[in-house]
Amino acid sequence: MARPAQQAGPSEPGREPPRARFGYISGYSTVDNTRLEALAAIPPKKGGLTDREFRVFGWFVGATPGPDQPVMKTTAQIAERTGTSPDALGRIVRKLVKRRLLFCVEEFGRQRFYKVSPYFASQQEAIDQRSTIRAYNPPDIPGLPGFEPRPVKGELA
Repeated sequence: MARPAQQAGPSEPGREPPRARFGYISGYSTVDNTRLEALAAIPPKKGGLTDREFRVFGWFVGATPGPDQPVMKTTAQIAERTGTSPDALGRIVRKLVKRRLLFCVEEFGRQRFYKVSPYFASQQEAIDQRSTIRAYNPPDIPGLPGFEPRPVKGELA
């Protein structure tokens, strides 16, 4: 059994040093920092995300409940949590879906539930993550090493 983490430094005799809880209390995500940094580095005027869009995307990364599962929150709940209006959130989510940063994986009536692209965050082991990534097209992130822009529908390559 592992010992609890302890604060570094000398302790007084007869006094137990303070202990920290283990960092992972519930689900966790392995996040691809290279892709997130490349996404954040693109200015909005050149097709990047605005601060509000990036904040909503970051919220989805942090709120993902588990491997290959959607965030089961309503639009109103997400809008309240991220500090946006439901209409603005709808526009932001549509943009994130168009860029393949989020995917709609479940619908219940008019409510849609989204999950983050496995290229950005995953809760799976490495071998399972690789097989999941193969099932999705990569997101468009200009400025990422190895990125080649795809032709827009209707344009010739």
